[in-house]
Amino acid sequence: MKIFVLLVLVVLFPSNAAAERVRTAIPRATLNYLSLPVAEVKGFFRDQGLENETIVIPGTTAIAAIVSGDVDYSGAGGSGMRAALRGAPIKAIMFQTEKVTWYLLAAADIQKITDLKGKRVAVGTVGDTQDALITMLVEREGVSGRDITRVAMPSRNTTNTILSLKTGAFSAAVVNADESLLGEREGLRTLAFIGDLFPYPFQGFVAPDKTIAERPNDIKRWLRAMARALMFIRERPEEAADIAMRKIPMGNVTRPMVIEGIRRFAKAIPEGVPGLPSAQGIKTLMEFDVKAPLKIKEDVAPEKVMSLRLMREVKEELESKR
Repeated sequence: MKIFVLLVLVVLFPSNAAAERVRTAIPRATLNYLSLPVAEVKGFFRDQGLENETIVIPGTTAIAAIVSGDVDYSGAGGSGMRAALRGAPIKAIMFQTEKVTWYLLAAADIQKITDLKGKRVAVGTVGDTQDALITMLVEREGVSGRDITRVAMPSRNTTNTILSLKTGAFSAAVVNADESLLGEREGLRTLAFIGDLFPYPFQGFVAPDKTIAERPNDIKRWLRAMARALMFIRERPEEAADIAMRKIPMGNVTRPMVIEGIRRFAKAIPEGVPGLPSAQGIKTLMEFDVKAPLKIKEDVAPEKVMSLRLMREVKEELESKR
């Protein structure tokens, strides 16, 4: 029986190309996943003989969808790796960025990070990765992690975050690049790019073990399209913004805002051909995305949750052409 729940599926970015059809799931339709509509509009999937259908599947349902075969690729990188360690037949095959794409957005009266002493900061869940990174960020500026109060806001949306900051419910919050821009438009202040802390590969995609083992060339075709799309976003933000405004529901935003949002996102994309985490990045992933959430103290081999050989081959191939 298919586990895939149709009620949570939103079909986005359809393509009319006559080619092999693949389905890619993402958790949200935001600038963080602009790579998919870019790859479709610019023909990067078509060049690989693929017709991609992007669908939004939030939460743990994304893992169920890929395990059951309802989708071919899923952007549930962190939860996918944790599921793999618990026995799910999937592995992470690439990561869009080498840094987290989060920013710290603050209320208008907060001028600098040290002003957060004694204040409330919204994170996804107390004790999660956002919490850990905020602690590192404030301690780097000389503020003890004990001197800020974390507020758990796992399901907040952009509107509620901005309203809460403006009304004083909390003084700062971890947000994505596009959300930081929307907040600035409302008079809020972006204090820091959290991705500057250290390498932390982000927005990973997972694929089934069976596909990795039996159809590696098919995965490499998908990876080539994705890598080309990420390079396009990094190198041509204006054109990428035009695609974003047509393909991603973003509300009342201007083209200059979208361009700036893409540039802020692109700060997390590494130079050269993206997709393959650095050695330090892999260590960070294992610590923050696998061991810490599962409360594992012993070392875990990256091969248990990642299969990066195909991305490495694609990276070497594309770099030789560049």
